[in-house]
Amino acid sequence: MDALDERLIRVSGAGIRREHGELRAGETGPVKANYRVVEKWMTPVEAFRAVCAACVQHIEGNRLGALAADDPEYLHQVRVALRRLRTAFEVFADAVPEPVVAPLVEELRWLSRALGRARDWDVFIADVLRPALAQHPRHPGLRAFRTASEDLGAEARSTAHRALESRRYYALMRALRALSYGDAGQDEARPAAIQRQAAAVVSAMYARAARRGRKLMRLDSKQLHRLRNAIRRLRYALLFLASVLPEARLRPLAQAVEALQETLGGINDCAVAGELIEGARAEARGPQRRKARKLLRKRVEAARAVRREALRPQWKGFRAADKAWLARTDDDRA
Repeated sequence: MDALDERLIRVSGAGIRREHGELRAGETGPVKANYRVVEKWMTPVEAFRAVCAACVQHIEGNRLGALAADDPEYLHQVRVALRRLRTAFEVFADAVPEPVVAPLVEELRWLSRALGRARDWDVFIADVLRPALAQHPRHPGLRAFRTASEDLGAEARSTAHRALESRRYYALMRALRALSYGDAGQDEARPAAIQRQAAAVVSAMYARAARRGRKLMRLDSKQLHRLRNAIRRLRYALLFLASVLPEARLRPLAQAVEALQETLGGINDCAVAGELIEGARAEARGPQRRKARKLLRKRVEAARAVRREALRPQWKGFRAADKAWLARTDDDRA
């Protein structure tokens, strides 16, 4: 694989998006990088390098926008890229030696945690507080919650900005670029067919998600969060490997996984919102805070109930997609 052009890592978000055909000249906005970079002829090492390079582009293309804080979507896209990169280490587990992987994964976790709370406040304000205020614009308790939430969100953004401007961040990016160039100890002595490995990886990740979803409607918030992580990793694996898997085989599973991820993500947002309500209540000042807390918690619980009910048919679709996937896998082996 050709090495990633260094210039693409430090260009603006608009430049990267135009490179991928997503923006016209003169447009700007958060970057959604191209992840269809794996080709059938690639070895696992080459495939990993391509995905790693796409992740670095995705992160760096949104970094300046996240620092400017004009649009919370920039920060969200950075976090998406970090999660995808951690999944890439799992999908292409044989491509990079474990002594190289372990410290990098730990650094990716550090950066994700540093950015996470800012994103949580952005979602809470946009999806919970603002709709509540739209219905009750003069509610003094809700106004107090909004002020407290905005202050806490600003503190969280400061933490995120410090992380994105730290030496630790730049060291992580240098290490990731070295991986994308093949300068960090990857061993290509045993080339393998990425296409055959791809089906095995997807099947293993599907099986893990299926195990975590047993007795789905009885799972508590923590268990649902673990299921969400497994579903999300499976979705990213399908994204990385889409070009080496038959589309007819991929499509039903990808659609089922996407629907589940969206619903499980919404349930997790509700769980996080419960924590943030308590945090904002502790900081808020003024009358009717107790009523505002009760109103917000009622809205969150109603949203959670709707999403949990949607899980039942979506899980059936997920299991049905498994049957189609396994049938086609057997056909491929025949």
